[in-house]
Amino acid sequence: MITLLNLIAPIALAIFIVGASVRLGRYVRVLITHRHPHGISPTFMYAPRRLGMLESLNAVLFGPFKHFYRGANPTWGRGYLYYHVAIITEVIGYTISALIVLANIVMGRPVPDVELHLKESFNYSPANLLALIFGNGEALQSQFLFGDFAPYFVGITWIAVGFAVVGNLHLMVVLFRRWSGAVVGDIDHAAKGMRTKGYMPWDRLVVRTTVFLIIWTELFARLHLVEGIVYVHALLGLILFTLFPFTYLFHMAYNFLAVFYAVRRRMARTIA
Repeated sequence: MITLLNLIAPIALAIFIVGASVRLGRYVRVLITHRHPHGISPTFMYAPRRLGMLESLNAVLFGPFKHFYRGANPTWGRGYLYYHVAIITEVIGYTISALIVLANIVMGRPVPDVELHLKESFNYSPANLLALIFGNGEALQSQFLFGDFAPYFVGITWIAVGFAVVGNLHLMVVLFRRWSGAVVGDIDHAAKGMRTKGYMPWDRLVVRTTVFLIIWTELFARLHLVEGIVYVHALLGLILFTLFPFTYLFHMAYNFLAVFYAVRRRMARTIA
């Protein structure tokens, strides 16, 4: 597994960089052209009321769930909320871990050797670095990465892992019952009895199955149930990293930008 990680990690990184560059191109053009909402049309008869920033943010983040998914597809809606709490926390943790590891490499400092359980080494191989980043919830890695803050980081991420398990199980149920995009409940009184069939998109099948395996390998690694499973966890994380620019997961890359513009549109009353 270590040899495999060392072999494919540079290839995966190159694929990710090319894919992400292509996907981000159009968002860079939006920033360069300084596009912004101009407000409602003067002929619009029933204009929505003006919202403040916090009200707009609440409407953007929770409005779709409260007004649609809670009624239309509650299993998906709950899974969506729980999963996103987990994935945002985990991605932030992995990103911080990667930056700390990179900083140590740039400064020529030693890093732990996960395979040999050494606190200090100069093992800068891709497999070892990935085990440090994706295994940041284990004792050796977390102590190196976060020092005295390590117990708090591990506690916070344990909560995130719990949300991930519950949320991903919800989404797996939705996937295998072919409820993706389906309306299985009453949205409101006006739409009572309306139902729409769902489907099973290939990208969600691949991504959610991979995420499901990532969650359980992380649990096994944290609980020290399977020796060396952190490398399997790292490999699955690397696979997801490679798929990132080519699947629906890429919305995480521009999500903050999308939320920013959605809030501005609501504040400018261009969304009812």
